This record gives sequence, structure tokens and C-alpha cells, in this order.
Amino acid sequence: MNENVIEIVGILIKRMIDDEEILLEEEVIIQELLELGYNIRDIDQAFELIYNGTEIIESENVDFDELDQIPYYNRIFTFAEKLYLPLNIQGLLIKMMFSKLLSIKESEEIIVRTIQYSYTGIVSITEFWDIVEDVVEDQQKLDLISNKISEFNDIIPDDYRFIN
Repeated sequence: MNENVIEIVGILIKRMIDDEEILLEEEVIIQELLELGYNIRDIDQAFELIYNGTEIIESENVDFDELDQIPYYNRIFTFAEKLYLPLNIQGLLIKMMFSKLLSIKESEEIIVRTIQYSYTGIVSITEFWDIVEDVVEDQQKLDLISNKISEFNDIIPDDYRFIN
């Protein structure tokens, strides 16, 4: 993938944030990008990346239950996921997954919800913790996560921590 495609993706993402009707203006946007000097192949590749990335992310037919059948879980973020997930959030996800603090199902659901939430802007650690709290139903597991992951220490007041 060349630099032009990445630049076009950046332009498209900015337009998507500013204008919810971007999908209806596709022909106008393509013409503007051509006038800026981008070639049609790069524009097409960028649109494909944006459309396919969001279709995968927003798919309602993801069956998380099948994921628990996998004997070994080695998660690598896709290019589209890397575009939507800030580096610090990627790091937290990896830290929680490799510490075995989350099930595969919980990990994948947190990734999907975080990406969906990121459509409105960059996800902060506090917002990410809110997503984790929504997905993880076991309070003891949440306590363990908040104690093991140092980035959550500043978010959760000591009054709400349980010491065993």
C-alpha cells in the first residue's frame, strides 16, 4: 500500500467525521481527489479499505461463541483496526489479552465496541474503561483487571477498589 492511499484514507476519515452524508457524495469526493492529483487506482483502494473495514467492524453476524473453541489465541490487529484504535488502546488490549484477563469473546467484543465508539472521535482511556465495564460482567474479573493494568489506576478512585 503506498503513501497516496494512506493520505486518501486520512482525507476520507476527516470527511466522515465532519460529514455524515459522505457515502452519498462519493462521486463528488472522487472528482475532488482526482483534481488534487491522486490517481483512480489509489482512490479506489482507499475507498475499498474504508468500506470493507467498516463492514467487517459493524457486522452484526459475528458469532463470538465460536471463538471460545480456539485452543490458542494470538490476536493481531488488522490494518483497518489499527486506523481506528489509538496506539495506547491497542497496547491496553494486548496487555489484557496476553495477561489472560479477558476471554476471547470479551476481547473481540471490546475491540468491536471500541472501534464503533471511535467513529465519534479518539477513545480516551476512561472511555475505554467504560467499554470494558460494559462487556465484562464478572465484578471480580473487573477488579482483577483494574488492579493488574496500571493505566486504569488513575481512573478508578480508591474508594471503589476492593482489597482482598
